[in-house]
Amino acid sequence: MTSLTLRLLALAGFALLGGCISSTKLLLTDAQPLIGQRPHLEFYVLRDGAAREHTHEIFAWRNDRYVPVRGTANDFHDFTLHAFEGADLIVQSIEPGKPAEYAISRKLADGTYLLVAIDENDAEEATRSQFCGKETGAACRVASREAVLAFARTTAAKPHPVGGLAVLLADH
Repeated sequence: MTSLTLRLLALAGFALLGGCISSTKLLLTDAQPLIGQRPHLEFYVLRDGAAREHTHEIFAWRNDRYVPVRGTANDFHDFTLHAFEGADLIVQSIEPGKPAEYAISRKLADGTYLLVAIDENDAEEATRSQFCGKETGAACRVASREAVLAFARTTAAKPHPVGGLAVLLADH
């Protein structure tokens, strides 16, 4: 795990150190500004039944992605959002020189989202065998949109007792 997924996991309280999918190129190319042109997000770690470790960031929609423009965390990078199933979104991280990584953003209420890394370990062996390319330092390297969606479905179908909370604030 690297870039946005690690930050989301750290900020969101994920204790997972492996198993997250990544790709050497951007596999989801249909990004839209699904949370506005200039979203202000607050992030919380969900751990031990409480929200902790608050941080916030303001992003701007530029060209085809969200880019960080101001906040309390200096380690955010670009990301895209993609409609998935129901109210769920797929988050695709974008950090130059690093693999793209993926997470599910599950809408809990208006402006409130649970963030969960898409984890290869949520899938059955047949799915992992079909879609995971193994590289040194990578848990599961995927090479197609179909692979991202297959793993996203398996992660979305499982309960996740820990995660991150993102709250979309109104523009000032």
